[in-house]
Amino acid sequence: MNSLLLALQFFTIIPVKKNLPMEKRQITGMYTVFPLVGAGIGAVASLALYFEWSPLMTAFVIVSLGILLSGGLHMDGFIDTSDAFFSYRDLKKRMEILDDPRVGAFGVMAIVLLIVGKVIIIAEVLSSESFHWIFIVIIPVLSRIVLVTLFSTTVNAKESGLAHFFKQRIHIPLLLPLTACSLFVAICFIGLTTYWLIAITILSVLVVFSCVYRSWTLKNFGGITGDLLGASLELTEVILWITIILLLS
Repeated sequence: MNSLLLALQFFTIIPVKKNLPMEKRQITGMYTVFPLVGAGIGAVASLALYFEWSPLMTAFVIVSLGILLSGGLHMDGFIDTSDAFFSYRDLKKRMEILDDPRVGAFGVMAIVLLIVGKVIIIAEVLSSESFHWIFIVIIPVLSRIVLVTLFSTTVNAKESGLAHFFKQRIHIPLLLPLTACSLFVAICFIGLTTYWLIAITILSVLVVFSCVYRSWTLKNFGGITGDLLGASLELTEVILWITIILLLS
């Protein structure tokens, strides 16, 4: 229960006004249940389907609820990552830009393209005759599984920040198998509710993206940070929506 409350406290806007223990057991548990937080956000967002709105309006509400319920935490990481990477500066300067709370031009352009692109892509999926509501629930789950996997398997780029703090307090040999179980359940759920071809394709895309993104972070930043993890979540969701629209078409 403490792990779930920690996950809600750090990764959502739900006001958990309680001092919780933050030892290895609780932090490991927090990342273990993190995909469940995604399922909750997706479930709330899926309520937009009950209103007789156009696909574009429904997609806008789904994206907005995802941002609102997570407190814009991962969007912020995406903005900082975009500013740092597209600055085309050396590693030291990129890390300084990641820590800079100010938003640059590249961050603004990237976030506008991300939000607009996600709304349009989801609207196209909603318009498909083969659309299933499970996509709205399961994609936030899968994106958080990718985040936890990258967090667990990639070295930290810096010895400070929230990601470094949590990395010192997780039990990786326990967290990785539990995360793999969550992935297995999610993929099976997709296969049973839609088609196994979709499930297997999504699994393949997740594996490839995780490997590519991990290599990219090591090459360009020397490891992972909280901002880079937030960016991974946002990119995972966009790539999964694109994958689904290609499969449904």
